[in-house]
Amino acid sequence: MDIYLIILLVILGLAAGLIFWVYKLFRLYKSGRKKSFAVQVSVLIALTIFVTWQLQIFPLSKNFYIKEQTTRLSGKEFWSWEEFDYDKWGVRGEGYTLYIYKFNQATSEYFMKPDSTFFSNFPSQDFADIKWTPTPVNARHADILTFATPEYAGWSGEIVRRQSFIREIANRKGSYYAYRQRGGTDFYIISPEDRLVILINHNM
Repeated sequence: MDIYLIILLVILGLAAGLIFWVYKLFRLYKSGRKKSFAVQVSVLIALTIFVTWQLQIFPLSKNFYIKEQTTRLSGKEFWSWEEFDYDKWGVRGEGYTLYIYKFNQATSEYFMKPDSTFFSNFPSQDFADIKWTPTPVNARHADILTFATPEYAGWSGEIVRRQSFIREIANRKGSYYAYRQRGGTDFYIISPEDRLVILINHNM
């Protein structure tokens, strides 16, 4: 069966279940069973928050996710806000994600002169094959940068401009990069000058 049909059937099933649940809640309320109604409403709200948080639909959930990732990547805990977000996945798990997040001036000043552990300890081996390395990207890693910033035939507009911008940052002084190649490629950039952290995953 086509994967998209399966996904559609799952979504329709969930929607039907939710409608039936809301109908049952309405019946409970009309019957005067206020305690049961309150309990089930609480469960529904909690479940909705959990699901939307996991799907990064709930407000600020993506910011918390990025904060957790960047802390583990850099060893410094900081908040950042979405500058650009691109997420495209295929049916076999192949796809491309690009997260560009902006941090504040205080964080920028830290990354302009990070302590020695930034280069010696981060990212850990779980996240990268090489630790943070000053740009421009080494000639030995040029193919990895090219793979991490593709330009597919169907792409146009903002995503193409962002790819060009990332390559520009990666090929001038003042930033740091790291990467991992395990199945797909994860490529990371921190640019203190632009106050940006860039997280890329290209899997094909």
